[in-house]
Amino acid sequence: MNNRVLRRLAAVSLSLSILSGCTFISDPVLRMKAPELSADKASLMTAITSHMPAGASLIRPVSDDDSSIFTEDLDKDGTIETLVFYSTKNEAVLIHGMILEKRDDVWEKKLVFDGGGTELDSVDLRDVTGDGKLNIIAGYSRGVEKGMVVYSYSGGELEEVLSQPYTKYMVDDLNEDGIEDITVVYFKRNEFATITTYQYNDGFKVLDELDDLDPYFSNYYNIVSGKVAEHKEGIVLDSAVDSRSAYTTVVVMENNKLRVVIPGDARTFKDRKIVSEDIDGDGVIEIGLLEPPKGWEYFDPETIPYFNSYYKWDGKNGLTFSALQYRDPADRFRIDLLPEWHENVTVDTKSVQDKSLKFILSNTGETVAEISFFSPAEWERVKSSGWKILGFDLDKFIGYRGEVEQNTSGGDNNKITSPIERKGIDE
Repeated sequence: MNNRVLRRLAAVSLSLSILSGCTFISDPVLRMKAPELSADKASLMTAITSHMPAGASLIRPVSDDDSSIFTEDLDKDGTIETLVFYSTKNEAVLIHGMILEKRDDVWEKKLVFDGGGTELDSVDLRDVTGDGKLNIIAGYSRGVEKGMVVYSYSGGELEEVLSQPYTKYMVDDLNEDGIEDITVVYFKRNEFATITTYQYNDGFKVLDELDDLDPYFSNYYNIVSGKVAEHKEGIVLDSAVDSRSAYTTVVVMENNKLRVVIPGDARTFKDRKIVSEDIDGDGVIEIGLLEPPKGWEYFDPETIPYFNSYYKWDGKNGLTFSALQYRDPADRFRIDLLPEWHENVTVDTKSVQDKSLKFILSNTGETVAEISFFSPAEWERVKSSGWKILGFDLDKFIGYRGEVEQNTSGGDNNKITSPIERKGIDE
């Protein structure tokens, strides 16, 4: 490989993610030991356990792997509360919530309330009534059916202030008036798809509702709210047409009216599900599209090493290019390519997925990156000749050649990053 090509290799921008399940680690059970709780935590756990019925067990939201105990001053009266949910068996109501208050270093049970469904789907503590106090927003599910309840807690009493069925709910400020609102997406295949935004004003009122969305698709595999343009909040909905293909819709609120600014049409259709997310770390959500490299247009689609190209809503009626990735179809690794290479970088047509990939500039033919799969014996022969570990696949080493000069997802240079965080729902 000549020096000019090596210099080009040194300039390639790669962000390398080794995804879960691909690394070799020792048995974590052998390295575990019982955690030592602080006196405060031990006291709280003792109180929670003593106040739960015999045979009950603490549960945590399906959407949160970390939290089963929520400790806050809910009503902002200077006294700390703890909220937990637990399940009971062989009862008409399976899910229960419990609130304890800490007074004089003792945790007292204030109340117990019944939840709906068979699973606790989500828990959020947010001020959505505008009174400076934290509301409890709980999502319950029974199979595919979900119901969201907003509770107000004050003076030791709990009140339901909103209850709605949902597929996904989001707490945001879509109308950008400085007051948080709740937007509920509710979908039943081939029947209806609605988006309703509620805001509190002496009770929750409907700001607006979209009830004419196309319901003829399989499911929403991702819904996320946030910035959809530099100064605009919105909702991005990724819809699965079938087990593979998908399209994306973008909705914003203007003058308290919900409006579809990017409909789910040919512009956002893709033959593979791609999650919409803030891919370049600028705070704005991008829409992912699937694009074949130049020269591969007439190959069998199953063999094409597609690029993921990400686009932003332009604030009007179109999309503008933002970022370029190659993401392994089996999610074993990803490569973030320089945005300026869009429509100029391609993959050598002699490449074969799961064997070797060669990325080249179509205007010069220069190689800018290579990925290859090696047996252990092959890896031993090549690892000292410029190849570095990208990941693993069963008995294969996945190697790449090319220096990590920039990391377009943020973080330290020359660092293998952790898996990308995915927000929203993934069904």
